[in-house]
Amino acid sequence: MLEDEEGEPLNVGRKTRSIPPALRRALNARDRGCRFPGCSNTHYVDAHHIHHWAQGGETKLSNLVQLCRFHHRQVHEGRVVVQIVDDGALRFVKPNGESFDSIAPDHTRPLPDWHQLLEDHKEQGIQIDKNTATTRWRGEKMDYGLGIQVLLQQSHRPRRVSAESAPG
Repeated sequence: MLEDEEGEPLNVGRKTRSIPPALRRALNARDRGCRFPGCSNTHYVDAHHIHHWAQGGETKLSNLVQLCRFHHRQVHEGRVVVQIVDDGALRFVKPNGESFDSIAPDHTRPLPDWHQLLEDHKEQGIQIDKNTATTRWRGEKMDYGLGIQVLLQQSHRPRRVSAESAPG
């Protein structure tokens, strides 16, 4: 059994299907409502074992997701399958193969498959290491804060429109 710093259980493994209060609080804090893409329901949500407990799934945070009653029923009736993607994001797949990725609150989008990214870089001869963001002139490190500030300023600047395409 895995416990938090106060001794509350966060992973009870195969011991029980029931979710202890500390694990439920952690799940509520992480998911903050139904995780089905586009669903904004925050009330009447259930904890769902992604890898079903009866089929060997553990009762731990990484194997749980909050779903509203409607989407929870969809999963149990086989209309949607929940999958865990490599980066921890969730993918909801319909029987016809159509899929939807779910992102965690405070994240902008699920990450792509990083294994494929490494393969693409290898094929293209790209090597990223601790010196990748080092300037070539005197070896200074990249000022990320300045870079982001410039990008934000550029995004707020009025765009130049040619006379031909200007509304009028």
